[in-house]
Amino acid sequence: MARIVTGYAVTIVLAFFLIPCIGYSSQSDVADGQDDQSTRASIAAVQYAYRDYSQIRDALLGIQGQHSDISRVFDIGDSWEKTQGIADRDIIAIKISDNVAVEEDEPEVLIMALHHAREWSTSELALMIADNLTDSYGNDSRTSWLVDNREIWIVPVVNPDGLDYALAHDQWWRKNRHHNSDGSYGVDLNRNYNGSENGDSAGAWGGAGSSHVTTDEIYCGEYAFSEPETCAVRDLVKGHDFSVAIDLHSYGQWVMWPWGYTNATTVDDPDLQKIGKDFAALNGYHPAQSIALYPTTGDTIDWMYGSANIYAFCFEVGLEFHPMKSDNVWGIIHNNMAPAKLAIEVAGDREQRNFTIAHVPSVSRTYSPAGFELTADVTADRGVNSSSVLIRYRHDGQGWLEMPMSKLLGNDTYSAIVPSTTVGSTVEYYFVAKDAGDIQLMSPSYAPYHLYSFTVEPMDGGPIVSFDPPLIVEGSLATVVRANVTNVTGSFEPVFHMRNLSLDVDSGISMSVSGQNYSCEIAPGLPLGGYRTWLTIESNSSTMWSSDLHRLSVVDRVAPVIERHTVNQVLFGSVDVTVSCYDVYGVESVLVVYNLDGIPGVLSMDHQSGSFVNGTWHCTVDASDALLFEYRLVANDSRQESRSPSEGGWHHFNLSQEIPEMQPVAIVSSVIIIATAAVVARSRRR
Repeated sequence: MARIVTGYAVTIVLAFFLIPCIGYSSQSDVADGQDDQSTRASIAAVQYAYRDYSQIRDALLGIQGQHSDISRVFDIGDSWEKTQGIADRDIIAIKISDNVAVEEDEPEVLIMALHHAREWSTSELALMIADNLTDSYGNDSRTSWLVDNREIWIVPVVNPDGLDYALAHDQWWRKNRHHNSDGSYGVDLNRNYNGSENGDSAGAWGGAGSSHVTTDEIYCGEYAFSEPETCAVRDLVKGHDFSVAIDLHSYGQWVMWPWGYTNATTVDDPDLQKIGKDFAALNGYHPAQSIALYPTTGDTIDWMYGSANIYAFCFEVGLEFHPMKSDNVWGIIHNNMAPAKLAIEVAGDREQRNFTIAHVPSVSRTYSPAGFELTADVTADRGVNSSSVLIRYRHDGQGWLEMPMSKLLGNDTYSAIVPSTTVGSTVEYYFVAKDAGDIQLMSPSYAPYHLYSFTVEPMDGGPIVSFDPPLIVEGSLATVVRANVTNVTGSFEPVFHMRNLSLDVDSGISMSVSGQNYSCEIAPGLPLGGYRTWLTIESNSSTMWSSDLHRLSVVDRVAPVIERHTVNQVLFGSVDVTVSCYDVYGVESVLVVYNLDGIPGVLSMDHQSGSFVNGTWHCTVDASDALLFEYRLVANDSRQESRSPSEGGWHHFNLSQEIPEMQPVAIVSSVIIIATAAVVARSRRR
């Protein structure tokens, strides 16, 4: 250890690390599926396989590949060795949010790890935070809410060159791999930021807790932000509006906040203390202002707080720089998952002033055609933005709707009337409000993953309905639907509803009354297929009662009706056949099947007049010199056919081969035609 610091510094540093470890061992019980005691016990003696830079990069890309809708990997800068063409290592960050491709107006959180090359467990913790947030999304309500309402940035390795060097060559290496002008290597990245930037020269870069000697472990570099790694962090911070940040280090089990260069407290010290102590209550660490460990300048948390008003915290995790046993590493991950999620949540309200939405839900509400009044008491230390108070609601899992809530005079109660819905329906809802400091609050806290809800119950003394709808109807025929309604007062109207499942079209049929009996008729010609049916009792255009849903099938089993037909013989052995047919779904074709003196034939008839639902079809059969025309008629609508005669026999029609008696006019015409033909013939012979 002589190469790390001078002898007296070793004594001081070890004292600061070891003293707070006494009495501050891990003691939290964290939810969200992180506690796997049996697994941890089985691997207690197993060496932990720390990942190098490329493996960590691949792990981040794997998260993006599995959860591309909520995560995206970004290259935010280069390592020192990459800028020199020595290696190809980038500073990689992963953003996690529900609309990850969009910069939304949501509180932003930054979690960083491995400024110091030997603090390997911090990168593993950062990776596991990213894993948990993405894997739990959609499965854990609180985590899902955090991802939906925050923009979370995680940088697992700020010092990639140093990590790979420490893993491969020197496990105690701390700095980056900058080749200094005197031949030495490395700058302490957590001394290379631009100090406190609060106007106090004592907090400036290069002050207390840093060194200008290149070989020292805490060498602060040639100037502030001399290193590409710290520049990458600086640019990320300046390009965003982070509210809370955590910088992960090891070791000592501390939770610390600014300032690190002075015993003087910040103007936000009460808030920082409260949040820091809340973190420590979860991971069992010692909460303190950063200088309690040792003085520092040029570190991340002083710079982020002083330059960008970020509530920045340093977690010194574990009891070793890089514990080698798996159970120790998993213990660090387990103990710090809950504080990380609390940091993400706190980013939306750092001051944590009193702000509440109080509501007493009920599991059921009596049907009312006027709707359902819902109230909530909204109070805030900073005052309530009344125009922001609203209720979001939905009926039976349909799309969310929202409406503003009105403040009742003289108190803090806000009210809204959610539109009525049918008896038996479920209404789900939650409240949203902002205080005068633009802090948003929901009730329940993690809505819409947690919700209030109630079921709509019948009115006292409401309708008693006997309703037995048909399950199958013949589409070609009219069908009567009946219901008996009693125990209803006032004006009301039963309505029979049908929803065509293939077209997703609703229709309602009002029922006529005879005493307490109501009925309506399903007209023939409905589109064939499946329907949902139900009965409602309507009053003043609102539904006061609704039946269960039923299934209805509309089928067509009725063949076309051959109403009448005629057969007429015309000159030269031709027979005209005319048929009238009816089918509510339309006649597709009509055929005449015949025998002429025993010789069979089939002829398709042409549509002549009317519609295909109710019209006539016609054809002319060449009878030649036959004496007997036997025939049957066949009509079909693509599903079934009808015949005439229906019993399968034949219609009979006797044909005449005699030339009909000619009338005088016809005789004269014939003589003229013959004489003219003779004259033409003689003229041709000449």
